[in-house]
Amino acid sequence: MKRYRKITVLLFLAVGCGLAATAQEAWDVDRCMSYAVKHNRTVKQRRLEADNYRLDRLKAIGNFLPGINASAGVQYNFGRSVDPETNIYNNVSTFNNSYAAEASMTLFRGGSLVNEVRRSKAALLLGKAALQEAQDNTALETFQAYIDVLYYYGTIRLAEKKLAESDSLLYKTRRQEELGLKGRADVAQMEAQQATDAYNLTHQRNLYETAMLTLKQKMNYPAGDSLLLNTDILDIQTFESIRLTDEHPQDVLRIALSVNPTLRQSEMNKQVARMNRKIAWANVLPTISFYGGISSSYYKELHNHDYPDFKTQLDNNLGEYFGVTMSIPIFNRMSGSISLRQARNNYRIACEQYEAQKEELQKLVQQAVQDREGYLRESIQMEKKAASDSLAYHVTRRKYEEGLMTSLDVQNNAATWLESETLLLQSRLTYVMKCRLVDYYKGENIIKVKTEN
Repeated sequence: MKRYRKITVLLFLAVGCGLAATAQEAWDVDRCMSYAVKHNRTVKQRRLEADNYRLDRLKAIGNFLPGINASAGVQYNFGRSVDPETNIYNNVSTFNNSYAAEASMTLFRGGSLVNEVRRSKAALLLGKAALQEAQDNTALETFQAYIDVLYYYGTIRLAEKKLAESDSLLYKTRRQEELGLKGRADVAQMEAQQATDAYNLTHQRNLYETAMLTLKQKMNYPAGDSLLLNTDILDIQTFESIRLTDEHPQDVLRIALSVNPTLRQSEMNKQVARMNRKIAWANVLPTISFYGGISSSYYKELHNHDYPDFKTQLDNNLGEYFGVTMSIPIFNRMSGSISLRQARNNYRIACEQYEAQKEELQKLVQQAVQDREGYLRESIQMEKKAASDSLAYHVTRRKYEEGLMTSLDVQNNAATWLESETLLLQSRLTYVMKCRLVDYYKGENIIKVKTEN
């Protein structure tokens, strides 16, 4: 009985594991993009760089605060030395102990302190924009890989459907050959078509596996783990509510110019270059600093114990001081003027890069809007063509079964129908991709966060 109980338990565990594997939750595109952004190496690097920019800003603000230094020294003298009380040379062993604390603060440095804070603020915004750009690029690449997987999944379904048609037609042709209604040439032609469709199905499955591997790589997902995708987007109901829009590319561009992270990064880079140009002026302007401090010391001859105690000497030798210094650069081997020219050139380069990025963004936005409308029109027209090609194929097949059409006619119509279905699938998926891209340029998050009720 114990043996049967163990077998029963193992069977239940096996069934439970099978049900758990079957009930694996399907991943939609937003979940895939979120996973990719979370585990992407470049995104992690940009996040650490943004944190460094934040620390640089704190450092720039800290330059307004005074710096405080403390020091302590111990010195043993053996042989000829100066007595600190009489300033006379003697030849005895002594012990010296000194303490000092000093505070200093820069009052004026050519405006570089304020400009460094402004530069650090612009650099912080640049780091945030670079992080957002890395996240968005990772999400878009994952979206494209996801669409590719769905495309090949759809082509597999079409290839399976085509192979089923070929199997059915081959079976009927063989039966008609047995009845004397078809010749051996028709059977051979159908066998060749069936073999071609079987090869195409295998080829599409291989492409699907390659696309799935690419998606896992984009997501940084374990290649050995299974990944079940949500394929609801392939249903025809998904496209029933889609209509053409009259949205103008300039309206989308107007929003993209203010929210696009790539352009924002270029803008902040220009701001950093402008602040560096202002900071370069500090090299040719005077620097004014304020300082002050206190100091004290303790002295004793090692073989003479007739000295005031430690506290008394510290109180008696206590000194205080403060002062103001001004440093004026007179000749620094032309590094000041050269730095100014370099900073000015770097600012002009940043301005040109910003304008070039703005022009590139305009092209991308216009292309995305046009592609969205174009692929929608293609989907509408291709849907009509696919329906007509399907009807033409079934009519041709019926006539072939009645002996009114040849096998070549059936193959040609089947190939045309398959091509139309494939192009329809491609245009629909591309349209979905372009819709998400246009929404991204309009300032919406590339990853749609679903709120739970």
